[in-house]
Amino acid sequence: MSVKYSVVKQKYDITGKKDLKYYAKAKSSGETDFNSFCKEISDASSINKGEILAVLYGCIQSMSRALSEGRIVRLGEFGSFQIGISSEGTLSEKAFNSKKITKAKILFRPGKDLTEMLKNLTYQKI
Repeated sequence: MSVKYSVVKQKYDITGKKDLKYYAKAKSSGETDFNSFCKEISDASSINKGEILAVLYGCIQSMSRALSEGRIVRLGEFGSFQIGISSEGTLSEKAFNSKKITKAKILFRPGKDLTEMLKNLTYQKI
């Protein structure tokens, strides 16, 4: 199956030019919710859906705790998670304080299998 995309016109150029250019934008072909995801794993294994739900909820809680403590969470071949932050700039290090931090986000770095999947994608314009 191919990843579907559309082409959109945008004003984006790192050189600062205001030229309009066309870029690809990935389009969703649907979604898989948490319960469906767990059922699919259960159907492909000998573990029941309830056990899978319990393990994944536990994983979310453990990840949340570790990330909030500033740790990187490495989940083997799945990938790793880490907190990233954005901030306002200051003219000196002394002028900087934590109030200059404007937001936090979770960064995900996929493992080997997911990275390989990305290399083998095909695309279909819609």
